[in-house]
Amino acid sequence: MVSPKFSPKNILIASACSCLAVSTVIALPLSLSFFTPSVQAQSRKVRYVPPSNLGTLTVSVPGATRSSGCTEKACLIGIVPDLVADNAPVPQTISDSPTFYFLVPEIDGRAYFYLYEVDSSSAKGKRVYRTSFKIKNKAGILAFKMGAVKGDSILELNKNYVWEFTVSSLTDAETVRGSIRRVSPSKNLADQLKKTFLPLDRAVLFAQEGIWFETVQTLAEAQKGLYKKPEIVSEWTDLLKSATLERVIPFTFLKSPVAIPEQTLEPTKPTQNNGY
Repeated sequence: MVSPKFSPKNILIASACSCLAVSTVIALPLSLSFFTPSVQAQSRKVRYVPPSNLGTLTVSVPGATRSSGCTEKACLIGIVPDLVADNAPVPQTISDSPTFYFLVPEIDGRAYFYLYEVDSSSAKGKRVYRTSFKIKNKAGILAFKMGAVKGDSILELNKNYVWEFTVSSLTDAETVRGSIRRVSPSKNLADQLKKTFLPLDRAVLFAQEGIWFETVQTLAEAQKGLYKKPEIVSEWTDLLKSATLERVIPFTFLKSPVAIPEQTLEPTKPTQNNGY
């Protein structure tokens, strides 16, 4: 007679428990492999490194990258690093026709974009580009792509420019200003971009090289579509915080405008002076 303590049924249960314990021990190291992607994600955080001023002329921009007409709802803000120092590094691009991003208030009117080549002999410099477009939208993030003029590039390599963006309605006009510099991508960046295709990975590369405009554009375009990846939204939020652009975070992207030809584009009313 088999003792109840060691009955076949109990032995079977004990064996099953032993197998389960062994399989749990064996599976444990395998489960740790699921943490690898998060470790990799942490290593590819978008961290913008401002370019060095060494060997580069700096630009002092009177006025601000955000308008003085801010309200509780929204204000006009240029989405560039909010660096208050006059000799702050100029935000860089590798494109001859970069995309600019602005937080705009709710408005029904017209927008004007001007670009000036920095000239030490004048406060504003020589105007090299201007365009305008109708704007009617709720408050949000607007993308403006600067087009070529007669097929020629606007931004020359290794030159500093000052841009000016104005939104004007029948009752008000707001202006923001900033600077931009076009540079050639380093060999390392060019090589890495050829084999890097995920938006977040490309944004990391641009940010590490101090290429602000492409960093913003890459993260912004990655948020288009019906579904937004949480990690992209998170990196976009962190980038804005690092540039003191927290006011932009709650807003969504607007449909990009189409610029009209640059003839006869003077504002219908004077814009704010803001230091010029």
